[in-house]
Amino acid sequence: MLMSALTHAVIGAIMKRREDKLVFRGILGLTCGLIALPLTFFVAFPSPQAWIWLGLGAGLHFLYQLSQVAAFNRGDMGLVYPVMRGIAPALAALFAFFVLGEALTPLTMVGLLIVVVSLIGFGWQGAGAPKGWQTALGFAVLCGAMTAAYTVVDAKGIRISGDRASYLVWFFLIDGFGIALIVSVLRGDKLRAALRPQLSAGVLAGLLSILSYGGALLAFSLAPVAKLAAIRETSVIFGAALATFWLEESFGLRRMVLASTLAFGLVLMQMG
Repeated sequence: MLMSALTHAVIGAIMKRREDKLVFRGILGLTCGLIALPLTFFVAFPSPQAWIWLGLGAGLHFLYQLSQVAAFNRGDMGLVYPVMRGIAPALAALFAFFVLGEALTPLTMVGLLIVVVSLIGFGWQGAGAPKGWQTALGFAVLCGAMTAAYTVVDAKGIRISGDRASYLVWFFLIDGFGIALIVSVLRGDKLRAALRPQLSAGVLAGLLSILSYGGALLAFSLAPVAKLAAIRETSVIFGAALATFWLEESFGLRRMVLASTLAFGLVLMQMG
C-alpha cells in the first residue's frame, strides 16, 4: 500500500506538469487497457455478480478521473492533491462500516480523524489565496468522494469475485478503454493534435498506474479497507515533496507540522 501511495503521488506530479491533462489521462487509461487486453486470455471470465461491481467501479472511476483533471486544471497540486486524498479515508471508513460491516475501534476512529484533519490542513488556504481556488477545491472534494466510493466498491468486488487476478485484469481493461473513449469524445477533432505532446508521459503514468492501483486492490483483498485506505493517503506526503522539489511549490513549516501530525494519526490507526 505504501508503494501504491508513492506511485500515485508521482502520477499526480507528472499530470500537473502536462498542458492537456485530459488527453494525458486518456493515454494513461489506454496504456493500462492495452496491457490488460492480452492478459484476458489467461484469466477467468468474471461472474455475473462480479460484473455488477466492475461496472459500478468503472463508473465511479470515470467520475474520479474527470474531477481530478478539473481540479488540477484550476489549482496548484499543493492545494488540490491533499484535499482530494484527505477527504477519501473518512468517507471510505464510513462506507466500509455500513457496506462491508467492518468495525472501527475508538482508537482507530481517533487516529482516522487526526489523519483526515491533517490531510485537509495541507490544502487550507488563507489570505492571498489564488483566484478560483474555491472551484478547484470543490472539484478536489468531489474527486475525494469518488475515491472513497470506488475504494469500497472495488474492495467488495474483488472479494466477491473470488479470483483476484481476473478482477484486476478486467478492471484495468474496462477502466482503461472506457476513459480513453470518453476523452476521445470530449476532445473530438482536437484529439490528434493533442496526442503527441502527452504520449510519452501518459504511457509512463499508465505503467505506474498498474503498480499503484493494482497493488492497492491486492492489499484491499487481504486486510480491512479503512486502515489501508488511510495508509494509501500517505501519498499526500510524497505529493508535497514532489510539489516542493519538482514543481517548485512552497512546502513550509506548517505543512511539515501537518505531516508529523499525519504520521501520528496513522500510528494510532495501526494501534487500533
